[in-house]
Amino acid sequence: MLAGCTATPTGLTPVVPAAPGLATQATPVPAATTRYRVDPAASTLHILVYRGGPMARLGHNHVVSSRNLQGRVWQGAALEDSGFDITVPVNDLVVDDNAARAAEGADFPLNISEDAKQGTKANMLRDTLLDGARYPEIRITSVHVQGDTKAPVVTAALRIKDQTRQVTLPVTLQTIGQGLQVTGSFAIRQSDFGMTPLSIAMGALLVVDTVHIKFVLVTNSE
Repeated sequence: MLAGCTATPTGLTPVVPAAPGLATQATPVPAATTRYRVDPAASTLHILVYRGGPMARLGHNHVVSSRNLQGRVWQGAALEDSGFDITVPVNDLVVDDNAARAAEGADFPLNISEDAKQGTKANMLRDTLLDGARYPEIRITSVHVQGDTKAPVVTAALRIKDQTRQVTLPVTLQTIGQGLQVTGSFAIRQSDFGMTPLSIAMGALLVVDTVHIKFVLVTNSE
């Protein structure tokens, strides 16, 4: 991933990952649940990546997005029986789409050149970062759900490359027609997942280790 600033943008929840090497087990789907499929055309994932270093002005921040989220959400009679299992196809990620940048505001001016987009994606997929050739999916699976029905707190297992970490994130839950909408945001450090953010000229221009993830899952009843 490519770019960086050290401050956490307003409205994003920083997440402290579990210790390296932690194995997390996904909660099995209880039998008596209402099940939903993620609608990839209506769902969004934005990964906000910021530039940093003394020469940060020479780079730009990035929005890496997906409109190809796959997976399911289930809702039980008790909140603890609810959850989700989502995969993100790594090689389908889109870099600096104008609509995604516009949605994220002034830190992401429009009309990044095609050459810059292609260069950023090539860097993002190389083996020191997402390594799309060997690890074509990112997966996040709920482990435990608790709290308020409309604003639960989810503990989830996030797997990037061959590293799994546990993250805790608040979400909001809405019923929309015959489906659900799940909205949330959190932050991770790339280095916690075995990735080495880009650094040029001894750190004069670099990618900040922390990236911010925002998602909206829109689902349809199975």
